[in-house]
Amino acid sequence: MRAGTILAAAATVTGLLLAAPALADDELIMASCKADLQLSDSACACVLDRVHETLSENQLAFFTAAIRGDQQAQMAAQMNLTGAEMMEMANFMTQTPMECRNQ
Repeated sequence: MRAGTILAAAATVTGLLLAAPALADDELIMASCKADLQLSDSACACVLDRVHETLSENQLAFFTAAIRGDQQAQMAAQMNLTGAEMMEMANFMTQTPMECRNQ
């Protein structure tokens, strides 16, 4: 195999490995949205879209840890967030479900 082929294959595998947790997070968010918020499939899809549009990587880590009920991971993620980012999270978690429900 040529070096370029090996690098391309490694990049593909790395991309797939990185995508797997994101897909698991998406499934977790959708399931929580439906069960906890009692929103429709389309409203939960709206919430998920906004998660990806709005939240930073650190905010997403906090958000998914909170959904899982993993307090240790939630506290660790919170250490990476500023006060302003925590306020954004609070606003996101209260406003987004209402906005998506009304779509």
